[in-house]
Amino acid sequence: MSNKIFISYNHNDKLLIDTIARRLEFEFGQNNIFYDAWSMQPGDSIIGKMNEGLEEFKIFFFFISPNSLKSNMVSLEWQTALNRCVNDNLKFIGVKIANCDIPAILSDKLYIDLYGKGLDDAVEKMKSIIKSESTYKPLENIQNLQANISIITEKEYKVTIQASLYAENNATFAFACKNNMNMFALSLTGAFSCGSDVLTFSDETTLNARTLTPMHMSVRPGFPLSFIVVAKEPLTSCNIFILKDAKKRRYECIPLKWT
Repeated sequence: MSNKIFISYNHNDKLLIDTIARRLEFEFGQNNIFYDAWSMQPGDSIIGKMNEGLEEFKIFFFFISPNSLKSNMVSLEWQTALNRCVNDNLKFIGVKIANCDIPAILSDKLYIDLYGKGLDDAVEKMKSIIKSESTYKPLENIQNLQANISIITEKEYKVTIQASLYAENNATFAFACKNNMNMFALSLTGAFSCGSDVLTFSDETTLNARTLTPMHMSVRPGFPLSFIVVAKEPLTSCNIFILKDAKKRRYECIPLKWT
C-alpha cells in the first residue's frame, strides 16, 4: 500500500482515536498507519519517530478537538503537514471529533464531521479517502409531487396534485384503487386526455387505473391539478401515480395524504 497514513491527535482523545485506528488497521494493516500507540516503543525518540512518520506518510488525518488545538506537539505535526501539503503529493484531512471551531487556516478545506455525523459515517469516509474513492453518497430521490385527497361526501372525493419545486410538463397521472374500475369515475374540469391502464408491480399484483393527462397545461408550483372521484362505494384506499417511462409503462407512486 503506497498511501501511508498518519494519525495526529491529542492523548486526551485517545479512547475515541484508538477505536478509529483499530478499524483502519483491520483493513489497511498496522504497518501502513503511524499511530503512536503501536508505532512508538519505550526508548524511541518521540521527535525522531514523529519526523520519520511525517516523512513517510501520504495521508494525514488531523483529529480536531479542543484538546488537540491546545497541544503544542499536535500543532507542530499538523502545521508541518500543512506546509508539505502545498508542495508535496499529500492529502491533509481534518476530522472534527468535538464541538470546537476549525482553525482559520484550515477554513478553506473540507473536513470530516465525526462530531456531527457519527463514528461509522466518519470511518467510512476515511476509508474512501485512503482508497482514493469518492466520499459522495447519493441523497434521497427528490420528491416534487404531493397528492391530497379530501372527502366531499361519502362517495365523492377531491384529489389535488401539487408540485413543490418545478413544473411537471406533459405528465400522465393514474388514479388506482382496489375497487373495480366500473365502481368509480373521474369528474374533470378542463381539457384532459383520459384513459385506463393496468399497473403491474414487482410482486406481480396489479391495479386497474384511470389515467388522465392535462392538455395544454402543466402541474407547477402554485398551480395544482384537481379532479373529483365519484365512487359507487366508499373508497377505503387508493393511490396516485405519475407515468415516468411511457415505453415501459412505468409509474411512480406520489405520496398521498388524506385530509
